[in-house]
Amino acid sequence: MELNELENLAERENIKVTNYRMKKKKARIVNYGSPYIFMDYSKIDSQTEEKCILAEELGHYYYDAYYTINSDQTLINKQEFRANKWAFKQLISPTKIKNLLSQGINTKYEIAEELGVTEDLLCLAYQYYTENSYI
Repeated sequence: MELNELENLAERENIKVTNYRMKKKKARIVNYGSPYIFMDYSKIDSQTEEKCILAEELGHYYYDAYYTINSDQTLINKQEFRANKWAFKQLISPTKIKNLLSQGINTKYEIAEELGVTEDLLCLAYQYYTENSYI
């Protein structure tokens, strides 16, 4: 899935995506009666990073993986994992990883580049897919 497809998905779900400066975060989803995704574009370095961040924020929406700043760390970790899982399942298929590995493309940088995702999201996907015998 590409960035424009994620943006279209957010629009179809009536999720407002807006630029908003934040002190520490690059993005956050909140639900004030309707969902909003705040993206701090000044902290986002590339379109690839933007795509992965938007996918992760949409993961919070689709998996109802919300939390507050006062939530305990265990809940935060659980909800972040769920959101990232949605993101990598949309952006990275285990079949594509296997195909790239069989072609001799085997560094995380090269695979991430080929798939158009960040290395961080690729690592999460690879760990999940190998632990669950998809790869």
